[in-house]
Amino acid sequence: MKVMILLALLVFEICCVNAIPSDGPQFPPPFRPWRSQPAGHLKSFGHQRPPDGPVRPYIDRFLHPVDFWEYHVRNKLPLVYKNAVNRSPAIKLWDDDYLLKNYGNLDVLVERKVENRSYSPRRMVLKGFLKQYKTEDIYVVTVLPDAMRHEVQIVPSVLCGTFKTYLQETNLWIGSGGTNSIVHFDADHNIHCLMHGRKSAGSGSGYSNINVRKVDMKKHPLLSRVPWTYATLRAGDCIYIPGGYIHQVRSYSRTISVTTLFSPTKTFNSSGCENLNMSYTPMSDAPIHWTYKEGDQTIDLGYHNLVIVRSDILRIFDEAKLNKVTRKMFLGRMGRELSDNWQKPVTEVFDKYFDPTGKGFFTKEDVEQLSIESLKGIARAMEVPAGPLEAAEKIDWEKILQEKLAREKKEEEYQRRMQENPPDDEDDEFEDEFRNERQGNDEDDNDEYGMDDDEQDELQDQRKQKHQHQEL
Repeated sequence: MKVMILLALLVFEICCVNAIPSDGPQFPPPFRPWRSQPAGHLKSFGHQRPPDGPVRPYIDRFLHPVDFWEYHVRNKLPLVYKNAVNRSPAIKLWDDDYLLKNYGNLDVLVERKVENRSYSPRRMVLKGFLKQYKTEDIYVVTVLPDAMRHEVQIVPSVLCGTFKTYLQETNLWIGSGGTNSIVHFDADHNIHCLMHGRKSAGSGSGYSNINVRKVDMKKHPLLSRVPWTYATLRAGDCIYIPGGYIHQVRSYSRTISVTTLFSPTKTFNSSGCENLNMSYTPMSDAPIHWTYKEGDQTIDLGYHNLVIVRSDILRIFDEAKLNKVTRKMFLGRMGRELSDNWQKPVTEVFDKYFDPTGKGFFTKEDVEQLSIESLKGIARAMEVPAGPLEAAEKIDWEKILQEKLAREKKEEEYQRRMQENPPDDEDDEFEDEFRNERQGNDEDDNDEYGMDDDEQDELQDQRKQKHQHQEL
């Protein structure tokens, strides 16, 4: 058995490090120091210095939650589970046709491929995204819908004790490739599992908001001193990224990932871990805090960590040396310290979550005994959700696509007739009809996109060129 594991490690190193994969560029890239300018100048992130090595892999096995805490989570050390979730039905089933047929009406949140934290996600139905994501600069990052959770295996290393208590949310990522995250860290622990495609991740011990596609080493010379490690994921692989750990992720082709977020804690309670069954468990069986089902008004993505919500309330007790908080105190200073952007009346929050029995006050013991559902209600009241508040508009994407194809076909016919036949009365009549219809469409487009006449003419030229390119 030991020999087989060593061979697997050797193949992994050869395939993903020394060889150039057929589904993307070599990663990590070769290090080539230059004499005339800093190494990696104006090249993608990773060229600036050699990596310290790969993230530690575990092949064809999971760590028991107690060991997972002891050797990785407590010390915030990442790991890679190779072939971890190969039994997930999603790996074989989730092509575009299957997703369109079975989950096309579910709402998802969509962002730009080149990550920009100032850009607000859009909300749309999955079928609309699937019809345009291969040509548009967009990708899905949303709460994994309940209807899809049964087709994804959850890593059993988080299925007992404190981990299970604080499973924050599960996210769905879909893209056509060419995505690059900024160099960043997340507050929650993250287990990122790949269902389709290939992704590479680099991590380091420093932070800089740099252009990861084209690093200016003259502007960021100290980046050459930052140590970093790497991992390459393929379908069925998972990586654990600790909360607060600096990292950057890139994808090369069509990729689908599912991530599990769980809250950081200072200690680990192993209750329920003694007889844990480490066999296949679908995500639908896991007690996830933030979920989404079809018809929900909001998609609860990125809400506050529930452990932090509780600790922030307890911190105010300790700092002010309070035995209890009265209604008046909560409506005043304490409410302002917890949030300056309450989404619900503070009186309603106090009555519903902190003082449901009408005592007129609450204590530290009351806060420590708040249920997960109560903490979720408080978190929702404290901050604006990542997704739009209104339910997504139901759009007939088939109708829109047919209308677009009909317009392109008529425009092609018009151009053909203008080129092949000299104008006569019949052609003038056809031209007037076409121009009137196109003008009407242009006016509609102007209303929708706020374009002026010059911008609309440019858009029409782009459409013609795109159509001609598709013909070729």
